[in-house]
Amino acid sequence: MTTTTFQPGTDNHASNDALHAVAEFPVAWFEATPAYLVLQPVGTFLREWVAATPVGFVLSLLKR
Repeated sequence: MTTTTFQPGTDNHASNDALHAVAEFPVAWFEATPAYLVLQPVGTFLREWVAATPVGFVLSLLKR
């Protein structure tokens, strides 16, 4: 016979750790692919390039 006990007040019985692991899986999977190694420097370059343009400068001023 198996008995299971739950903490009082946990009506949905879902573990926050389990949900966190499920939410992080796509990110961890993508970071393990070769595409991540290529896209990370490209994304950094594009972010810095856009920030150096006049439009990026105006947008950074508007954020403040």
